[in-house]
Amino acid sequence: MNNFQKFSAIKRHALLEEIGNDFFEVVIFGGGITGAGIALDAASRGLKVALIEQNDFASGTSSRSTKLVHGGLRYLEKLQFRFVAQLGKERKVLHHNATHNVIPIPVFLPIFKGGQLKKGLSFLGLLAYDYLAGVKKEYRTRWITKEQLIKKYPLINQQGLKGAFLYYEYKTNDGRLVIETLKKASDMGARVINYCEPLELKKRQERIVEARVVDLISNEEFLIKGSFFINATGPWSGGFMKQFDTPMPKSLYPTKGIHLVFSKERFPIREAFYFDTHDQRMIFAIPRQNHVYVGTTDTPYSGDLRKPRVDTTDIDYLIFAVNQEFSGLHLTKTDVLSCWAGIRPLIQDPGKNPDEISRKEELFVSPAGLITITGGKLTGFRLMAKQVVDRIMKQTPKSFVKCKTETIRASGSEWLIPPDINKLVELADHQFDLAKQTGITAEAFKKFFYRYGTNIEILTEKAFEWKGQEGSTDMLWTKVEVWYSVTHEMTATLSGFFIYRTEMVLFEPEKVHFQLDRVAQLMAELLSWTPEEKENQIAGFKNHWEEYQP
Repeated sequence: MNNFQKFSAIKRHALLEEIGNDFFEVVIFGGGITGAGIALDAASRGLKVALIEQNDFASGTSSRSTKLVHGGLRYLEKLQFRFVAQLGKERKVLHHNATHNVIPIPVFLPIFKGGQLKKGLSFLGLLAYDYLAGVKKEYRTRWITKEQLIKKYPLINQQGLKGAFLYYEYKTNDGRLVIETLKKASDMGARVINYCEPLELKKRQERIVEARVVDLISNEEFLIKGSFFINATGPWSGGFMKQFDTPMPKSLYPTKGIHLVFSKERFPIREAFYFDTHDQRMIFAIPRQNHVYVGTTDTPYSGDLRKPRVDTTDIDYLIFAVNQEFSGLHLTKTDVLSCWAGIRPLIQDPGKNPDEISRKEELFVSPAGLITITGGKLTGFRLMAKQVVDRIMKQTPKSFVKCKTETIRASGSEWLIPPDINKLVELADHQFDLAKQTGITAEAFKKFFYRYGTNIEILTEKAFEWKGQEGSTDMLWTKVEVWYSVTHEMTATLSGFFIYRTEMVLFEPEKVHFQLDRVAQLMAELLSWTPEEKENQIAGFKNHWEEYQP
């Protein structure tokens, strides 16, 4: 199989045969950002890698974050200077390697008289943040006066308002960052498969040597043989260890974070806001396409890890916080268009209170050799992977190969020279000039460009090939995107397309209603679904979609 066919849902059976008949030095369980990072790191160092995901890639925590690559501003309060510097460096690395996906955005930090945030301390903190994170000159903190802020955003609460600091964070499409990382790992030789559930880890001489796995699509079982087995299942890591090996030496403390999506008409901001709440927490309001999303909460969670839900209490909390900050908005529950909830796999140290729980990762190695890594932050996933693969490299008979991922660009960001934001806009305009003869609008094309980056050329070429075969330009590009998603991104379900590859359920829910039947038919043709299988897919997706509706 050529590179793109290795990551094609149409070639699943052939890929499963390869995995079952080969021997791997590294076998990874978990297709979120941590597992993806490990697969890329290990494959780039010449190790034979297999990655198994029980559901779809990025279907857990890795598609349910605040969708920011943080520099770690809030960790300055706890004097974690080294951690902030580390996150700042990693943020730059990710922006360099995934330029189309990790993009700087301006953020307002309002200061109020008598509020939690003090102007002097906040300024010193932001200066330290800029220095530790290595922020470029054009993105460094500056003060915005009360008058300037009110002129731009008259809906903001003006009582006690002093002004705001303007600083920068980096927005990302978290689910697509996982997909682009896995595609690059696949290009480098990793064998990556979704919808495969581990049933048993078999041992020989008290060491794990193979895994018994079932493909949930075909219901066929197979074995994966390997040297090193890695548990990168995030919130499920504790349960994974308990089920297949030995209990985790520390307890996981899952917390739930939720986000609400509003239209820009109801929440008209062009820059992001980061503000304190009535109970001294911090939340973001971030513009995205034609919408604005707000979050996150941070509450203890003990429910089903697979289906965290946004409840009424969560919605009330965030709406109250936003209306307090933007007193002219008067948002209500009926303004919420979509929502999502995610679980953070925090690690509970004995004797520590919940508010003292670290966001840093931890690594455990069982007597049978199972390597578990959990905790951590999206921004630090590359360093988490390096930690795991360094450990493996030291135990292999091969010569030690240093980590290379600092300079490996994700799929979709394979420009000769990573562009700055102005150049990226120029590249988007250039690609639109090539694609506009298909009839696509500039606004529609822009979404595709920032979703697929350099891979947009593959979609444009296919659009020209199929031009005239569909009744509208919109359906032409839908057909192209479905084809690309199935054949280049291993999309095997309607949920995979609408939720994890495109985020349409979050930011274009009205389009999902319009396109559902057509997308189902296109996928049925590509994946040879029977009429019954297609109807089951539609029903399954609709049930899944409810999790993202208020």
